[in-house]
Amino acid sequence: MAQHSGDTLHHDISGEDILVRADERFMEYRRMWENNPMTLTAGTFPVHLDIETTSTCNLRCPFCKTTYSRTDINNGFMSWETLKKIMDEAGENGLYACKFNFRGEPLLHKELCRFIRYAKEKGLVDVFFNTNGTLLTPDKAEALIESGLDRLTVSFEGFEKELYEKNRVGATFEAVVKNIEALRDLKIRHGSRTPKVRIQAVLIPELRGRLDEFTAFWSDKADQISYNEMLDNVPNTIKPAVSPWICPFPYQRLMIMWDGTITACYNDHYGKLAVGNVHNVTIKEAWKSLMEPLRKLHKAGRAHEAQACAECPMRMNEIKKRGDA
Repeated sequence: MAQHSGDTLHHDISGEDILVRADERFMEYRRMWENNPMTLTAGTFPVHLDIETTSTCNLRCPFCKTTYSRTDINNGFMSWETLKKIMDEAGENGLYACKFNFRGEPLLHKELCRFIRYAKEKGLVDVFFNTNGTLLTPDKAEALIESGLDRLTVSFEGFEKELYEKNRVGATFEAVVKNIEALRDLKIRHGSRTPKVRIQAVLIPELRGRLDEFTAFWSDKADQISYNEMLDNVPNTIKPAVSPWICPFPYQRLMIMWDGTITACYNDHYGKLAVGNVHNVTIKEAWKSLMEPLRKLHKAGRAHEAQACAECPMRMNEIKKRGDA
């Protein structure tokens, strides 16, 4: 049985470690995040929730599954009522963290800052989201600082206009760089250390061997610089992968789509692993009971029998790295 070996897709290459904080509850959260998958311990409630504010995106990036699945899914925006229901239960059960995105661009949601403030009021110690940065205007940046947002990851391929706009279709290089610099300057003006800003690239072929240049460009604009391995995310081209690899997600997190649908994985764009909806089951019930069949498959080394797990690009990546096939 091949145990998971942590996040082998993500690589921090420069700047501070934004996941280190001298706060006991935060350190407890990070210990559980690391240790639960290693010991196959789920506990009574997830450590983290991925909460989809919207499934829609304003860009059409060629390596992103959302670009290809957008016409095949039911798109929309999460309501305040759904978010409040999620966060009220999360607060009662000591949830540590949430990320306010799944398939779409969270800054499209007009109530995002209200969502963030409510999450912080419920005691979450790590509230964050990923963004393409196109809508990160100075006014929005100011509101995010005031909301209490802990960190922000801006997805950005490289440091050159042509390469960036080829991969972030619909974005303008100069505008997004200016947005990020404005956020940096506003933090300084407010005397605020948060939100911590991570610049994160997908390691497209053109960036290989040029990470030093990437780092040099962003070093004065962000707190941390990182990249993720490029995966095959295009639907209908992913070949099912058979491997005894155990995914960490069933021991760390749940995903909740904009309409309240609960699913097990952020690679499950079509909800094939859905275990209910927050409007008819509790998050605790989904975590403790409804996720157990999937955990049993993982423990038995048979998770590939679940279609979404067999098609998971993370599983294929692990096969390539570990030789499990």
